[in-house]
Amino acid sequence: MAPETHLITKTDGKDVKTPNPAYEEWEAADQQVLSFLLTSLSKEVMIQVSSCETAAAAWKIIEEAFASQTRARIVNVRIALATTKKGNSSAAEYFAKMKSLGDEMAAAGRHLDDDELVEYIITGLGEDFTSLVTALTARVEPISVGELYSQLLNFETRMDLTYGNSSGGSTNVASCGHGGNRGGPRDQRGQQRGSGRGRGSQCGRGTGGPTRGGARSFNKNNSCATPQNTEDGQPLCQVCYKKEHTTEIC
Repeated sequence: MAPETHLITKTDGKDVKTPNPAYEEWEAADQQVLSFLLTSLSKEVMIQVSSCETAAAAWKIIEEAFASQTRARIVNVRIALATTKKGNSSAAEYFAKMKSLGDEMAAAGRHLDDDELVEYIITGLGEDFTSLVTALTARVEPISVGELYSQLLNFETRMDLTYGNSSGGSTNVASCGHGGNRGGPRDQRGQQRGSGRGRGSQCGRGTGGPTRGGARSFNKNNSCATPQNTEDGQPLCQVCYKKEHTTEIC
């Protein structure tokens, strides 16, 4: 706030006005700030504040002009935080993207604390990180953003060592309803049987081969292990689609 331009003193019972030295100092500093603002603004914005005599007046006009844009920016960034998913990205890439959105939110005037940003980050993790998310949400003490980053990298590294998937297992392909290649020895045996003669897919049946009987080649439970019968009661192999033997001995 600007000080009084004049000081009133009494001399011989009369009020005498004298210039206020404090006002002169304030005016000099204010004009320096105003000059800095005018030289820093774009041409379009400077037109709106060119008639202002003080830095405070110019700043008020700028604030009013960009207030609505700032609110819209905050809303858009918040939506991005809530809808961004890890997908096939690595943990480091996903974390960097979310951290960047958090920094953008702070630049727009809405700083996120660690708890809020952590909630946004773990919400976008895939189902492969369910065990980690469960452990984090069960904690009594809050977790910092830096500690969360370390936990994500450690968990992804362990997943890579266990399953050999560089993206933390998020791209596993489900087959026969067993959830991809994490079904253990049972699924591995199914893959060996199906690929032993170079004909079938993981489930032991050729995806591009002939389909005798159409939908009758699958049972109602879509199981690969249960043998199917033809109309005359003979067993039907699910690999070569010939009668009188099953997949296990094909």
